[in-house]
Amino acid sequence: MAGLMEIFLLKERVNGERDNIFLIVFEKASILIALLLIALVGVALEFPGWGVAVLLGASLGPVVYGHYYFIYIRPVKKKQNLDGNGKRASGKGK
Repeated sequence: MAGLMEIFLLKERVNGERDNIFLIVFEKASILIALLLIALVGVALEFPGWGVAVLLGASLGPVVYGHYYFIYIRPVKKKQNLDGNGKRASGKGK
């Protein structure tokens, strides 16, 4: 699992290649929408107020890390695998 500093370094590396304000806004909006859906599930299950808060608090870390993984960490890992295993990666498609 990547540390917090590594995630910020990967984020800077990916954003340096494609600095687009719409991607940054989409990232933040998708995190908020995911958390809103989780809160709505808690309300639909008729949890008390503290239960919804615990559900949101418990899911905050995985939701944020999941978004960061798919947006920032995964593309860098794919690029590193292609660079590190260039001969094997090019031989698979042929």
